[in-house]
Amino acid sequence: MSVALSPIRPHAPGPLDVAAMLDAADERGHEQPCRVYDPELWFADSPADLERAKALCRGCPVRAACLTAALVRGEYSGVWGGEIFHRGRVLPHKRPRGRPRKNARPAA
Repeated sequence: MSVALSPIRPHAPGPLDVAAMLDAADERGHEQPCRVYDPELWFADSPADLERAKALCRGCPVRAACLTAALVRGEYSGVWGGEIFHRGRVLPHKRPRGRPRKNARPAA
């Protein structure tokens, strides 16, 4: 039994190619936080670090396009377009690890 293989096509940048969008923004002189700060920040385990990454994304010139591309690609995790992706879903915030407290702390 033989299997027909499709020809290999070179990568052509399209509207969902985040790297191409970032390169174009670089050429226009716009600075993207994901290229300036530590890339691990966008894939951190700490909720505080993920919130920091979201905050840094707010002023990014390709934020909307980055989010759209991540949704179409079905990104599994990380901060994309200023939103937290966890297991392929967008979360408003990430909870810390462990069980929540049974008794809430009194407000100070």
